Amino acid sequence: MVLSLVGWVACSFTPMTDGGWVDTGGSVEDTAMPTDHDGSAPEPEESDVIEGMDSSALPAGPSPCRTPVLGRVTDVTDGDTIKVETGRGIERVRLIGIDTPEVDHSGPDDECFGEEATLFLSEKIEDKRVWLTFDFECDDHYDRTLAYLHTETEFIQRSLLQAGMATAYVVSPNDSLSSLFSADESAAQAEDVGLWGECP
Repeated sequence: MVLSLVGWVACSFTPMTDGGWVDTGGSVEDTAMPTDHDGSAPEPEESDVIEGMDSSALPAGPSPCRTPVLGRVTDVTDGDTIKVETGRGIERVRLIGIDTPEVDHSGPDDECFGEEATLFLSEKIEDKRVWLTFDFECDDHYDRTLAYLHTETEFIQRSLLQAGMATAYVVSPNDSLSSLFSADESAAQAEDVGLWGECP
């Protein structure tokens, strides 16, 4: 017996919990969902996740000098300084509230754990989209933007402190989160993680 498949493509079928299918009446093209090779729904793109975040809920100062900014990291200079492409062009960004060991870009005289801190930060954010949030002052005397840094899953200043890659660094008036950062530093120091266990 030959079965005719004419008209089948005009219907769509939805899986039922018992493993069967039910005709939902639409076209296949209307209801087909993209899937990965294993048949599961694909993970959302990083850009979709970060764009969909409620930026007003991200940690910032109580009277920020700018509204949150979405950008893409173009360069990691060291553990606390990066370049981010925003609507203003390429901004040099200094991370508020932390300090990491210096990296000697022209020679071998890095401070202890400078390269490790830079690599740690690079692996988390290089060429990724990030949110910048702000405190009272937006710029320093080196014409750098002063910001808190967030990915879709992490508050980067806290990640650096908790991993022992940075020390808390208070510069008024951008000190709104200083007690939080000090607590992160103290916990890392107590556990001898990162620079606390390696540097004199």
